[in-house]
Amino acid sequence: MLLLTALACLLSSSALAAVKPRTNPSTSAYIDRGTFADPSRWVRPKFRYWVADGSVDPAVVASDVKAAKDAGMGGMELLGYYLYGGPPSNGAGRGLAAPVDWAKYGFGTQAWRKWKRSNDVFNAFVQATIDNDLILDFALGPNQGTGVPAIEDSDGLMWDIAAYNVSVPLGGSFNGELPGWGLGPLQACVTGLAINSTVVVRLDKLAPDPGSLPGEQPLNRTQITLSSSSLTDVTAQVSQDGHFAVDFSNTNTTGLSHTIFAVYLIHSDYRAQDGPLDLGGPQTAPASWLQNGSWAVDHFSSLGAKTTTDFWEQYILTNGTKDLLKGVGNYAWEDSVEIDANVYWTKNFTTYFHNDHGYSLTKWLPILFHRNGHSKNSDPSVWWVTDEPDEGTNHIADYRATLANRYQTYLTGLNAWAERYLDMEFSAQISYNLPMDMLANIPYVDAPETESLDFSDLIDGYRQYAGPANLAERRIVSSECGAVKGEGFVQTLPELLWKVKRSYAGGLNQYVFHGYPYSGQYGNTTWPVFTTFNYQYSDMHGPHAPAWAYYKDQMDFVARNNWVMQAGVPKIDVALWQKVTVYPGHVQLRTYEPSDLEETGYTYEYLSPDNFDLPSATVVDGILAPDAQAFKVMVVRANDSLTIDGVSKLVEFAQAGLPIVLAGGIPKMYVGTYKPLTLRQSKRSLRDAVALPNVHVTNAYAVASTLEALGIRPRTRITAIAPANATWFTNWRSDENNSVDYVFIYNDVMHLPQGQGSSTGSIEFQSVGVPFAYDAWTGEQKPVLAYNTTSNSTLIPFTLAGNQSVVIAFHSAGTAKNLSHLSHIEDGVVGYSSTEHGLLLKVAFDPSGPPDYNASTSSATGLTLTDWTLIVEHWDPPANLYNITGGAYKHNTTHNLPSLVSWQAIPGLQNVSGRGYYSTTFSWPGLHDRPDGAILDFGWVYDTLQVFLNGHQLPPLDVTSPKLDVKQWLVVGENKVEAIVATPLGNVLIPIWYQLQTSGEGPGSPDASTVPPPIGQYGLQADVTLTPYKEVKVK
Repeated sequence: MLLLTALACLLSSSALAAVKPRTNPSTSAYIDRGTFADPSRWVRPKFRYWVADGSVDPAVVASDVKAAKDAGMGGMELLGYYLYGGPPSNGAGRGLAAPVDWAKYGFGTQAWRKWKRSNDVFNAFVQATIDNDLILDFALGPNQGTGVPAIEDSDGLMWDIAAYNVSVPLGGSFNGELPGWGLGPLQACVTGLAINSTVVVRLDKLAPDPGSLPGEQPLNRTQITLSSSSLTDVTAQVSQDGHFAVDFSNTNTTGLSHTIFAVYLIHSDYRAQDGPLDLGGPQTAPASWLQNGSWAVDHFSSLGAKTTTDFWEQYILTNGTKDLLKGVGNYAWEDSVEIDANVYWTKNFTTYFHNDHGYSLTKWLPILFHRNGHSKNSDPSVWWVTDEPDEGTNHIADYRATLANRYQTYLTGLNAWAERYLDMEFSAQISYNLPMDMLANIPYVDAPETESLDFSDLIDGYRQYAGPANLAERRIVSSECGAVKGEGFVQTLPELLWKVKRSYAGGLNQYVFHGYPYSGQYGNTTWPVFTTFNYQYSDMHGPHAPAWAYYKDQMDFVARNNWVMQAGVPKIDVALWQKVTVYPGHVQLRTYEPSDLEETGYTYEYLSPDNFDLPSATVVDGILAPDAQAFKVMVVRANDSLTIDGVSKLVEFAQAGLPIVLAGGIPKMYVGTYKPLTLRQSKRSLRDAVALPNVHVTNAYAVASTLEALGIRPRTRITAIAPANATWFTNWRSDENNSVDYVFIYNDVMHLPQGQGSSTGSIEFQSVGVPFAYDAWTGEQKPVLAYNTTSNSTLIPFTLAGNQSVVIAFHSAGTAKNLSHLSHIEDGVVGYSSTEHGLLLKVAFDPSGPPDYNASTSSATGLTLTDWTLIVEHWDPPANLYNITGGAYKHNTTHNLPSLVSWQAIPGLQNVSGRGYYSTTFSWPGLHDRPDGAILDFGWVYDTLQVFLNGHQLPPLDVTSPKLDVKQWLVVGENKVEAIVATPLGNVLIPIWYQLQTSGEGPGSPDASTVPPPIGQYGLQADVTLTPYKEVKVK
């Protein structure tokens, strides 16, 4: 028997449509988000827009911006690609020559900046953004935005240090010129005794590296140990011409040898864009530094930031360009920092270090020359360490702490400039790839950005990034989303959405998709389009793709989820302590390894103790950051690294009543050097805090059972999930201004094929508001059909397809009118609608059943549609491969399919890409005892799907569960179903893969390593079914 209660509501609240305050990055800012059904440009996703260089046609740039608008995007992020900086640092196969002169078309030249209105790249882009009512981001420089044109070797450019050494036998002497003299100013000369040498082999490349700082990945090397007591700063003894003399004959020592180290200050000389004479093609000598490419600026000083901003003010944002940005400018932006250096450095670094730590870094410089830079000689085969118990790593930790402080100075300079001078905000990909605590630096920009590639789609990794951003009350936590190596021209939109959904689960809420290339002609470049990264990485979105005409449905889906995930404030159950001094790219492993928290429904994020000074980091009524995540508990694991200041704050939180769990025991490791008395006092204060009733020490690292025993409940408790290995994730946003709580729910199926991984279960939500289902595919909002309530919670059952996500919104009962809902659903109910007079259930109809058929006797399985006609529109290469703008050569073939199969199983479609037009018919009965309607179900979608029934275009379908009630479009007699699918271009490119070129290089180039893409299984493949139903009124 169907049970029901009278509750639920009709939506009556209206969104506050305020204009975006230009420089308020916080969750308290009022943003014109539009409506859930029609989100505004401010919340819609964007494309990274690659233009080759300043020679591109401004009219094509304007056309590309309009095409992005038509695809459902909110804007574009402009980036001058410039062969990824140019050789040799751009990587194999990515271009040795440009087909145009970069002295004329380089970044910042007149072709790039304003010369005649809308006759240069930047202004054409801005004007097109205005014309199409979009917003824009722009990179602060070419390639990755790391630099600008500048006078070579000026102080605002990136610094580095280089080390040379010479060995002296025990008891010997040295009298001569220092090795490496003349390379640059002498930073230090240090002598030390090498006492032993050890070969270190790390077989497990993903395991922690013993003897290293937390977060460091294991590397094989030879370690030479220096006696710490022997290390001596002898810089003052070096003459002005580099002569140095030392006599070790009076030293009574044993060991390997004495070593003299000479460390020099140099420029990194890293090019953000090559000068014209550094690459091939029709290049000419630059007339000035303005035409000589771009240099990476110093990322560890305010002068580096000023070098960038001065260039923009003096050479780009002139003659009205700055005014054009008003109203459409969103972010000035910088990519992840991958600047080549032996050791990241800035002028006067040793002075900054001494001010931070109270001792001189100089004599410890020899041990810095491993894992503290990027490329060059940053990962040598020989490391120098000390004979201290930690092998000198705490001095390295101190160096990294000062480096982070200097990086924060750089970020602060750019952030303040974007707000003050441009009335915009600043976004950057913060700290990963750098030897510093990423979490400590994230709050220093308006809109921190991560990426799906370097974070390996790892939800746990996203939570590390989102935690500090949310504690800083940042409204946007962005992602450069979609890049996958080996998937150039093969990535499908459902795969892209899989990445997006995992990102939502990890706390991200905006996306810059990777990427949209300039669509016009470019020299020495073949169809289908100008392509970045030597055809290795996904994807090349744009009008050249067969699926482009169908992007909007899926981009609208992202926009509506963004609308939800940018509402209010995120609420998280558990704060996990994390202090590391390095954060490498390509994160692959979870930090919190057990899966018990998400299995139970607890949400968690990570915080560095360096984040505890943020204004939101206060404890009120036992809750940490009540105005931000409102953490219910903090977990510190026994293997976590501590800091003096962090422990002081932790004890303060405990004394204020925050529950704290020390999982696996009391941690003992501190990073950094401290005075012995200070260290003992810190350890004692942590031990004393254990006596507090809200501090709990456990034997196990897994903490979910401890939290349950303490009565700390998750906001979303997941129960009765089947199959048992299914994994659901939730993310909660609380919008107090509109009295709504939103919950994003996602069934993650990471490794199963499409169409598999369905699961069922229930979620108990800590809310007594009235639940609504928000359909991000259609924009529809309707009351939830079945749920039960307690005095403080709501229990809702779910059935989720593999990789399906849903949004539940809890509205205040004060904004509702009474409707009915069920306490549970019997088998056979395939849909419902709510009215003021009750519920109308749609119950699967079995034609062989009795006339008074009802929900309790349902066993219908539906009708499988067969005998399809498939017309394939082939998108083949043009006769002239170098004709990009002419597009693909298109022609049709027809195929009769008794049942639906992959195009790989249809003769003649093996190396074909394009669009497929499917059609079939079915008969619908007359008035006598016919069903009231039917559910049309396509099973799953490979890439895109657009459906027509009897000539009527159906609403967008969820690609993970593409089913729809088609009652209103059915007719008596013959009904015609038409389905249009589109494919990536991968399959058609396989036969010509090694003929493809961009700027004269491609997969067939001698220095390239790009292999052909994997074969795609295109087309409709799941059975398409029609399930009739009868309508049952429930009062």
